[in-house]
Amino acid sequence: MYYIIPSARTNPQLYVINLFLNFFGPPIGLGTLISQRLKLHNVSWLYHVIIYLFSVPLYWTVKVQYDYFMAKREASRLGVELVPEIKGRWPGNLDVLFEAAKAREKSYSLTDMTYLFDRVGDNVDTLNLRVLWQDHIITRDHLVMKQMLTTGFEGFTRAGSVPGRLRLYDLFGDGILNVDGAEWKAHRALTRPFFARERVTDHEYFEKYGNKVIDILRIRAEDNESVDLQDLFSRFTLDAAGEFLFGVSDFNTLEAPLPRPGKAVLGPKGSSVPEAEHNTYSNFVDAFEWLQVAITPRASRGPLWPLWEWSKSLADEPNAVITAWVRPLVERTLEAKKARQKAGDSYDKKMGMNEGSLLEHIAESTEDVKLVQDELVNILLASRDTTAALLSFLFYLLALHPDKLEKLRAEILANVPSGTPTYEDVRRLKYLRACLNETLRIFPPVPQNIRLTSSPVLIHTAKSNPDGSPKQFYIPSAHTPIRYSLLLMQTRKDLWGDDATEFRPERWLEKESLAEITADPFRFIPFNAGPRICLGQNFAYNEASYVTVRILQSFGSFELRQREDGPAGCLPPPHWQKATNKRQSVEQVWPATALTIYSQGGIWISMKMATTA
Repeated sequence: MYYIIPSARTNPQLYVINLFLNFFGPPIGLGTLISQRLKLHNVSWLYHVIIYLFSVPLYWTVKVQYDYFMAKREASRLGVELVPEIKGRWPGNLDVLFEAAKAREKSYSLTDMTYLFDRVGDNVDTLNLRVLWQDHIITRDHLVMKQMLTTGFEGFTRAGSVPGRLRLYDLFGDGILNVDGAEWKAHRALTRPFFARERVTDHEYFEKYGNKVIDILRIRAEDNESVDLQDLFSRFTLDAAGEFLFGVSDFNTLEAPLPRPGKAVLGPKGSSVPEAEHNTYSNFVDAFEWLQVAITPRASRGPLWPLWEWSKSLADEPNAVITAWVRPLVERTLEAKKARQKAGDSYDKKMGMNEGSLLEHIAESTEDVKLVQDELVNILLASRDTTAALLSFLFYLLALHPDKLEKLRAEILANVPSGTPTYEDVRRLKYLRACLNETLRIFPPVPQNIRLTSSPVLIHTAKSNPDGSPKQFYIPSAHTPIRYSLLLMQTRKDLWGDDATEFRPERWLEKESLAEITADPFRFIPFNAGPRICLGQNFAYNEASYVTVRILQSFGSFELRQREDGPAGCLPPPHWQKATNKRQSVEQVWPATALTIYSQGGIWISMKMATTA
């Protein structure tokens, strides 16, 4: 029986205390029972201490072994196996945990997971870390992902456990990305109308802020200077999302000073202007990104992560900056609602669901300032970081492959030589969609995600037993975390061929390759799948398509200037060149992960104006 103090559900320190109570409570109860049975009431206190100390390892050894025996027996009864385990050298597989953390320090994005699979064997795509004798599953099996996201959706949760919810609470709070069940359904029902086709195909806001992007690129081209496209696209997506979803132009980040080549410094997730040049925007974005970076290591530290932040949460300072920026937007919207109510004008009479902003509709459903703020930050993260990552890595790959750039530009000029592309224009650009898909395959914006079991479950894998039947694994406990990697799955050679790590958009246009993807669609799920599929998927495709068309209408060639212009620390370590992972060995930027994928130090590219457009 596992007891949770009610207030520990939102307090990390109390939760750790709760863990220790659950860890030591039963053994102490066992020690007390032993003392009573042996009638040791009058013996020295030292004997009681010895009994209690002995009871802790005795209790947990017996419990762990008993639970493991019962799990194996149930798996045998079902005719399946338990998930293959890593066999470490230290008790509780602590050496596995430390070695994976070390591999992550100077590694390619998610190399720590690759290292773990390599330790078990070539033919393993799902394994159990079994850290501190607790199940912790990781997988790169697309059929396991299919079960969690669609066919077995009800058997898994996104934030169903206390430690999982607490770990992300500083960033997501009670927003849509950190809730389950009825609460999640209510959030989604409220948000869905704002990503309807009629809205996401309206390029008004893309045009407004896209023109600013083109102006910035033109000035840099005239000055023969590179630009950090990751920073530029992050600003564009933030400004566009601010007005499209929240009806505000307060962000206006494209007007703020940009990092300059040779003068920029390493930011939390990319490049940044020197501290002396910081302004309100710089402080907000740095805080937004520092918060993501700060909470990312919590996953690998397990339920004891609050011990690393016991005296002071790493999230406090960035959250204070974010609140100072976002809270006025929320309060202003809530005050406007109160004014309408006071005037006797109901919201529904003033504008319908097809009018107004998402922020206004969220505010209409609650008076809770923090809840509205949480939802705002959730949607900002989803709309800014994911599309910015797609655009950044697309242009990086095009800079590395000028033949693909030339082919893409030819398609664009043949269909939309100038002006604003319409939705129908974008639909005709097949090679553009292939380039976007190929970028999403190699660099999915959210490279890994997590689900938790709701109860004991059988998971179905893509592997086969010797008799040809599908291999299944038994997971015996509720709240077992299953971390799944889209990045590793979408670059598996057995799914994508020997060129799995290469940028080859043509695979999305070839009949045979496309037939394989269509027949087995879960090999490509950059926006997740099932009931929790990303609502902004079409928004992201349209936004990325619009920006790409507008840029390639005006600019004819790119040059990657990472080495010459990027800040110190933006280049991959030299040992990457010897990596067995072909993608890692040729990489010229440093892909890393902090909830979303990014390039450390940015992506510095110089562009030349086209001679004809």
